[in-house]
Amino acid sequence: MESQQVIGARGVEYAYSQQPVLAGVDFSAYKGQVFGLLGANGAGKTTLVRLLCGQLRPLKGEVRVLGLDPAQQGERLRQLIGVMPEQAGHYKRLSLVDNLLFFGRIFQVPKPKERALELLELVGLGAKAQRPVATLSKGMRQRLALARALLASPQLLFLDEPTAGLDPHAARQVRQLVADFCRQGGSVFLTTHYLEEAEELCARVAILEGGRIVCEGAPRALCQEYLPPSVQIWRGGELVEAAPGLEQLFCHFTKRPLGQE
Repeated sequence: MESQQVIGARGVEYAYSQQPVLAGVDFSAYKGQVFGLLGANGAGKTTLVRLLCGQLRPLKGEVRVLGLDPAQQGERLRQLIGVMPEQAGHYKRLSLVDNLLFFGRIFQVPKPKERALELLELVGLGAKAQRPVATLSKGMRQRLALARALLASPQLLFLDEPTAGLDPHAARQVRQLVADFCRQGGSVFLTTHYLEEAEELCARVAILEGGRIVCEGAPRALCQEYLPPSVQIWRGGELVEAAPGLEQLFCHFTKRPLGQE
């Protein structure tokens, strides 16, 4: 059975002040999967997310998200998606539940308070519902941002660096929530600098370099296609042979470590 496409981009171009950022981007993402977009800082990942959400209009090319054109049908699309930006922009003096209530009313969520409390329980913040956001750790704020993205029961989540700066425990909690969302039939478009995260969550990944997608597919299949069958790595103070992973794949295409300017 062929998977249903939830995002499709063909020949997408974009520039800031005549400085090209995207120069012919092509990729597809499918229902019920996490699609991971990898790229160095400044590669254009956030710009692409904004194009897919309808915040920017491509100079050339075609974008379809859930069968809609974000540039022409942005209002309809935003009723079907949830977005978790890298900078969440919470109202720090308001309580957690009041933050969600504010956005729930904007999104016209039925029974917004019930939905807000339900989501706070889901992300493990139910006991802190009445606390001001200013008192939360960064990990808790990230989980609150994920709850906000889920408010309108979206079909598709856009997550821009959702675990950036989190400790391992908090990052693991966020990854578990993402995986659970997909198991329940949702789809996720994820940008991340953490290759272990991409390998754990993503059914498909793409590497953005030089304004283009230089490879796209299942992580293991891409490693088998482009890399030697084994690489030497240090483990426990010893040099051993191991199967290559996304870190080696990223370096192969970009010639630099992930996250380097």
